[in-house]
Amino acid sequence: MQDLQEQSTRSSRALIVTVVLSIILLLGSAVLVHRISREANEADRWVVHTLEVKQAIGRLMSSLTAAESGLRGYLITRDKSFLEPCAIARKSVPEQLDRFPALMSDNSEQVVRFEAARVIVMRRLDSIDEALALAENNRTETVVQAMGHRGSQLMDDVRSRMDELDDKESDLLEGRRATASALRDQFVTAIAAMLLACGVLACVSLFSVRRYVAALDQNRRGLAAYNAELEVRVRERTAELAQATQVATRERSRAEALLTDVNHRVGNNLALVSSFLTMQQRAVKSPEAARALGAARSRVQAIASAHRKLRLGSDFATVKANEVLGAVLEDIAAGLPPGDLIKINLQIAPLEIHARDAVSLGVLTSELVMNAIKHAFSAGDSGDISVVFSNDGGSAPFLEVLDDGVGWHEQHTQETGHGLGSRIIDMVARQFGGKPQRSARHARDNRPGTRVRIDLFRLQLMSQS
Repeated sequence: MQDLQEQSTRSSRALIVTVVLSIILLLGSAVLVHRISREANEADRWVVHTLEVKQAIGRLMSSLTAAESGLRGYLITRDKSFLEPCAIARKSVPEQLDRFPALMSDNSEQVVRFEAARVIVMRRLDSIDEALALAENNRTETVVQAMGHRGSQLMDDVRSRMDELDDKESDLLEGRRATASALRDQFVTAIAAMLLACGVLACVSLFSVRRYVAALDQNRRGLAAYNAELEVRVRERTAELAQATQVATRERSRAEALLTDVNHRVGNNLALVSSFLTMQQRAVKSPEAARALGAARSRVQAIASAHRKLRLGSDFATVKANEVLGAVLEDIAAGLPPGDLIKINLQIAPLEIHARDAVSLGVLTSELVMNAIKHAFSAGDSGDISVVFSNDGGSAPFLEVLDDGVGWHEQHTQETGHGLGSRIIDMVARQFGGKPQRSARHARDNRPGTRVRIDLFRLQLMSQS
């Protein structure tokens, strides 16, 4: 009995020591984990702060670029809708500039660089205002000269200074990410050490509580009952989640249907506008006015075709380029006169692009194809027009329109290059970071054909099928 009592006492003491050591270990681990976690959170906060600064720089440059593009669009088309980005930039850019000192308050060198950049940015905004004032007074040539020299220099200076700010923030971001990664490694090491110590103490505890099998068995039975209760709760929760999933699925399907319907309605409305333009074209007596209305109708029809085929992907932000461009070219082919001998061939890769770029890409394709139909062939001639859209398996995407007509030459470009269609092509090409490159398609003398290629460097590809 005494031996049993001594053995029980030793077991009890070992159990008490084990419990005390476990508590000390847990407290120490909790303090260590809390400290490392707090430092890691602080490091992550600085990483997020640096990303916010870089995003602010990007938003500022986007506002200035949009204002400059709007000014150029207004000078080219005299359409006052292009002035909206200028007005937005004039209001938002000073507000954005006022936020930078607070964002960069942790880095005095960056504040100095920013203050130098702020002066150039405000001078650029003032130059845009001056250009708009001159344009209002019909001094377009003066504006173009200013935009080509002083405006370009100012914008280049702005980009240089903002790129310098962004590069410094990138350096800070890299260092702060390294710090955060080191803290995470320390956190993992501390957890591993804690787990190892817990394993050793667990072995000691198992040895110490061998005489408490009955209590363990009772705990096991209690745990079994608790598990059964948990299973009931899990089943109930699973049923609730399944019901919530069904509701979410229905709402998503409803949102998809609404978006599809909106795009279809926009396309139908634009098609109605196209029909009105057709009726007006038939009613006018002036051949020049009829041609202008016909060109306007073709452009509205191209936008309508793109909208009707604007089927958004699962992320509600992407579309398939072959669906949009196929619809545009299908409508162009259907609009050719009966018996027309011109064939349109498509080689369009099923690339996913951002929905915001779909309509602009459709307009650019329509203008190039209509230009080929209008100028490449004489009345009654047969011919082929090929439309290629691809990215060659990984490079920047490009759009290429080829015909086997009378051919391209520099004089023809100089005579027709100031038309509205050519200006639209140049403007949309610049929007995508490219410019039309024209050359002969074949070496034949009678019908060398024309090749027009535009590299779309700024067209963002979301994914590839």
